[in-house]
Amino acid sequence: MARTARQILNSLSRTQNVHLTSTADLVAHVDSAAAALDKKRREKGQEAVRRKPDVRPVAKADVGGSLGLTPWQVLHAVARGYVLAGQGMGRGLAEHWLSLKYCEALHGNRAGAMDLTDKGRTAERWYKSMQARELAVGFGLAAAEHIVRNRYPDHIVSVVDTSTILRAGWALGGAQRDKGSRPRPDFLIEAWKPGEPSKVTFVVCRGNHQKPSKRSGRTRSTTIQQLVKGTELAEGMQIGEWNSTPCLMLSTELMGQGGVVVNTLQSPGEARLPLRIPGAPGNADVEIDGKSGIPYPNAIRIPAREGRRARNVDGFQVGENDLGWFGQLLARTGAAGLTAFAGGGQKTAQYLTKHQGREHYDVPTFAATSSSHDAEIAVGGRKFVGTDHVFRMETVRIEAFSGMDADLYGLISEGRVEEYRRAAYELRSALPSAEEARKWNGPISFHEDGTVMALSILPVRRRNAL
Repeated sequence: MARTARQILNSLSRTQNVHLTSTADLVAHVDSAAAALDKKRREKGQEAVRRKPDVRPVAKADVGGSLGLTPWQVLHAVARGYVLAGQGMGRGLAEHWLSLKYCEALHGNRAGAMDLTDKGRTAERWYKSMQARELAVGFGLAAAEHIVRNRYPDHIVSVVDTSTILRAGWALGGAQRDKGSRPRPDFLIEAWKPGEPSKVTFVVCRGNHQKPSKRSGRTRSTTIQQLVKGTELAEGMQIGEWNSTPCLMLSTELMGQGGVVVNTLQSPGEARLPLRIPGAPGNADVEIDGKSGIPYPNAIRIPAREGRRARNVDGFQVGENDLGWFGQLLARTGAAGLTAFAGGGQKTAQYLTKHQGREHYDVPTFAATSSSHDAEIAVGGRKFVGTDHVFRMETVRIEAFSGMDADLYGLISEGRVEEYRRAAYELRSALPSAEEARKWNGPISFHEDGTVMALSILPVRRRNAL
């Protein structure tokens, strides 16, 4: 029986368990699959693919056994992950609204676990590929942020699309047109706290619909292959010394045993960026130029290890001398994502370099991408400003809202990134509580960076006869 719009919105608001797994057995399967791939390459006379050299399970204290999420929080994560991915080229429809097509794809099963609905399971093959890719971003980022928060409990975590970051320093055109296929992680998570150096983690997110074995329910081969691929992608970028940046490789089984299962492995490390002093040279309020032309060939230096000599290999290398610039770039690109989530336009353009797509935001476009805080809502005594989008579920008109806390948006829209970060850190405990959120007329999700995404049913609108 088809669900009503109200039933769908209620389902999006209910917290469900998402299974998180990270075991030594999973590592063994990934190592075995990688060795088999390398053997095939050797038989063909091809060089072995570079991967992270030290892949481990995530510590139990960091991963836990399950993660409580509402389906709407997952879609909020999808939206934040894709907000800058298209460089503003969506024009009439902002990139982050792509998450709305999954409003009817997720619910809680009888065991209280997150699962695909019947509609989510019967997608056409071409659609399943897109669904696996995009929902994997939501579940993967939610799990990765959960792990990073456990590692740095007194920090705020921000997510930035890696390709958007790299465009500021590694040219896409000219003699480097093949760069689109060059391995790199999908996202960078920055854990930050005012007055302390930021910590960066690489994240690779993949997903699949393959069903588990009926006999054993063992982790499926597609998941193993996706995690192997994740170790390749994560190795393609380095910050500072080789192999010093922590990485999380995640593969989400959308049709896992008992519900959605997120499989996670890590490559340990810690990458700290130089501490910025507000008001001093090098702070994130200062506009920066891109560094187009940072070399890719032979850019990464791998020291001598395991009987092999030191060597240079291709890759995206953030050198020691560029760490300060990279920290500014990361903070400013994150700020661009926040303003794009609240409406885009010139408020977003101020934070991007030319190669990151500044021109796509710096011109008048359609409302969905240039509506600068032209919509607002109030929850728990706080005002949020942003943009909205109206769509339908059958005959019912639904309004989607994405935005930021009004005070925080005021700072970020004026180019005051460092002050925004101080204010956002202080505001964490003042965000609307779960009880206050339940008073909203539909699903609503708040993030500690100040963003909010919500749905509500609009009243029936009757058109006058012409």
